[in-house]
Amino acid sequence: MVYDLLAVGARMQAVRDRLAAEIGVTGPQYGIMMAIVHLQDGAGGASVTAVAGRLHVSGPFVTAQANLLVAQGLVGKRPNPADGRGVLLLLTAEGRRRVARAAPEIQRANDAFFGPLSATDFRLLGGLAARLEASSEYAVRTAVASSGAPEHGDPGTGA
Repeated sequence: MVYDLLAVGARMQAVRDRLAAEIGVTGPQYGIMMAIVHLQDGAGGASVTAVAGRLHVSGPFVTAQANLLVAQGLVGKRPNPADGRGVLLLLTAEGRRRVARAAPEIQRANDAFFGPLSATDFRLLGGLAARLEASSEYAVRTAVASSGAPEHGDPGTGA
C-alpha cells in the first residue's frame, strides 16, 4: 500500500508539472493558482494564510511564489479588509484566461485519476486522505525527533 501511495503521489506531481508548464508556471505556482481559484470568495480573493493552509506550505513560501506570479501578470494583490497587514490574492484576467484555456486538460486529468471511484468512494478517499495528511505530519515530527537530525521537508513547509 505504501508503494501504491508513493506511485500515486509521484504521478499526481508529474501531471501537475505538465499542467503547470501548459500555463507557463512551475508546479508550486500552479498549485497556488488553483488554490486561489478554489478559495477566493467572489472577486475578494484568497488570503495568503488560506492558500498556505490548503497547500500545506508556509505563508512566506506562498508570498514569495505569489510575488513571482504577480511579476508575470497572473496574480494580483489587494489589501485584506479583515487584516490590515495582510493581502488577498486573486487571479488577474490573464491568469483566469490561462486557467480557462487549461481547464479541459485539468478535467481530463481529474477524470483519469478519480474516474474509477464512485461518488461514495471519492468522499471516503477525501476523508482518508485528510486523516493520512495529519498523521503523516506527526510521523515526520516523530521520526525527526527520534533521530536527532534536523528536519528537512518539502519546499515552503517550514520543515
